[in-house]
Amino acid sequence: MRNPIPTLALVLILAAPAAAGQGGAGQLGAAGPVRLKTSVVVEDAVLRLGDLFDGLGALGETAIARAPVPGKRVELDARWLAALADGYGVAWKPASPLDASVVARASQTIGGAEIEAALREALAARAVTGDVAIVLDNPGLRLHLPIDAEPSVGSSGLSYDPASGRFTARMVAPAGAAPLAAATVTGRAVRMTEVPVLRRRSVPGEVIAQGDVDWLSVDVRRLPGNVVVDPANLIGKSPRRAIRPGQPVRATDLREPLLVSKNSLVVLRLETDRMVLTAQGRALEDGASGQVIRVMNTKSNAIINGVVAENGAVRVLRTATAAGN
Repeated sequence: MRNPIPTLALVLILAAPAAAGQGGAGQLGAAGPVRLKTSVVVEDAVLRLGDLFDGLGALGETAIARAPVPGKRVELDARWLAALADGYGVAWKPASPLDASVVARASQTIGGAEIEAALREALAARAVTGDVAIVLDNPGLRLHLPIDAEPSVGSSGLSYDPASGRFTARMVAPAGAAPLAAATVTGRAVRMTEVPVLRRRSVPGEVIAQGDVDWLSVDVRRLPGNVVVDPANLIGKSPRRAIRPGQPVRATDLREPLLVSKNSLVVLRLETDRMVLTAQGRALEDGASGQVIRVMNTKSNAIINGVVAENGAVRVLRTATAAGN
């Protein structure tokens, strides 16, 4: 009988391979020329002689150690392999000190999507629901399971701070069973909201249309108080300064569209109960609908105040008329 399978992981026994019992190798023998396998992928939890060497016949079924954990690999160097072959009566010797065999354990991977889903379920139990983004500090985390294990993951413990959104969780796989893989994850549960943004760059003088509006999901806590959240407060407005696409828009970045530009010629309109008088004027400042601006009568050079109408004309205020006269 050979020595029993070591109970330590393979990486802990590389310096001392298991020795064969007296006379065992001679009884089993080899089926043909023995060749070293330089790259090996095993599925079982046990490493056998036949995983490392070709041509061993029945001797190849001899278990020698535990295989690496799923998803991991280990390199066996020429010295260790020579000692192993000698201990089990395998007719093989390294041709060079560089001879080696890399042993990897096959696995199925639990990735970020599965881990995030399990975290959402655990957070939901803490009433953290709705539009929540999970931001992991270690987004590249993967759990590796044996290929015959159930590919599921769950949380065996969760610590959550509602004020900061920070959490720490212990993820185990498979879920609801004796864990074969586990890892601690940390991160933040971010409450999100959608705000209207522009699809394209918009500059002063343009009027924002419904087709210019898109939506962006943003962290609620990082949303300034004066950001436009209702598209009705964005459509029909004009930028005070250039606005980049895909960025939250502040209310102070917007104004009513300019109907009158500074130094442009406008129609001055004076209305009374009995008559309507019009004259030509020159705007001394920009003006949007309903805004009071100063206008100079091009005939009399009088400067008067008027309200910009929706058609771009300027309705003269009666008090301004009196002052102008």
